Amino acid sequence: MTPSIDITTDRLHRAVLDLVTEHGPQHPDWLAARARKVLRDARVTDGSVLDAVAVSTVLMQRPDGTVDQVLALLDDNVLTHRVRARTGGRTDLWLGVGVQPLLNVTAFRSIPLLDGSGSVGRPESGHEVLVGPPGWLPDVDRYELVGLRITGGRLSVEPVAEDDLATPEQQLQVRRMVSSIYQVEKQHHWPKPLDVYEDELLARPELVALAIARALLEDPALFVTPYPPLDELLHNPLNRDVDLDHWRDVAVGQQIETLGFWVDGFPPGLHMELEARARRYGMTTAQFIVALLGTLAWRTPFAEDMEPWDDWDPDRQLAKVSNLTAEDEQ
Repeated sequence: MTPSIDITTDRLHRAVLDLVTEHGPQHPDWLAARARKVLRDARVTDGSVLDAVAVSTVLMQRPDGTVDQVLALLDDNVLTHRVRARTGGRTDLWLGVGVQPLLNVTAFRSIPLLDGSGSVGRPESGHEVLVGPPGWLPDVDRYELVGLRITGGRLSVEPVAEDDLATPEQQLQVRRMVSSIYQVEKQHHWPKPLDVYEDELLARPELVALAIARALLEDPALFVTPYPPLDELLHNPLNRDVDLDHWRDVAVGQQIETLGFWVDGFPPGLHMELEARARRYGMTTAQFIVALLGTLAWRTPFAEDMEPWDDWDPDRQLAKVSNLTAEDEQ
């Protein structure tokens, strides 16, 4: 997805990106002075430079006030991607939101390859795909992982085994960190209810790119160890307020031959307690009640009656009835 930048700041944004790419991180006043000469526009100030940075997904202001590019933030880090087709013999790698920073960079310029064989970029169609020279991709089977690592502003692609990924505990910590930054960015960009914005689903990749960049500002070595693809690792946290309760309720009803029922006269205090416990366990109230009733029903024959389990199997009960009917007919 091409970053969304207002047309009035586009030329300034490109000039600042070129300056930072060539000279490294710089303060806004230095960038403004250089950009005025490049663009031949006396109206460029450090404030207008910061305005361009504020709407960019490839430029970021560091805590020391300097402006830097996202490739520098990604240096020595790797973003993983699960390929959807075998890569052997191909020059095109179709990507998703998990590597959005790289897709955004290549919307403006190509990224040189680490081995010096050329560079990769995006086609004029704007599709979320990187295209490079023959041999730039390792031969990886469908649904396996590749890692896109940035080293000194250059890109290399390597196979990643599931055993090479960070531990579940580390994955949980990164999931919490990046998703919390994402939620802050979402509120900053969209202070109104989400249903006001018809293009919210289209704009979300930009916020993912911003969240990744902000996380790398806080921890520059965050993705040195490969993690699962971020679009997989962050799926629920990023979408937790978009129909999540609906789909959880759907999941409750996906068992075979389910029934629905209403409970009248439900004490409000009990309902509040069940809702609180459900939230604590990351469940909807419906999921939690089904789990409770299922536990109670399953324990009853073993804890009290101690009858053979097959007496509680409906299919075996039907078979017994059929057998008895057949014997009576004989």
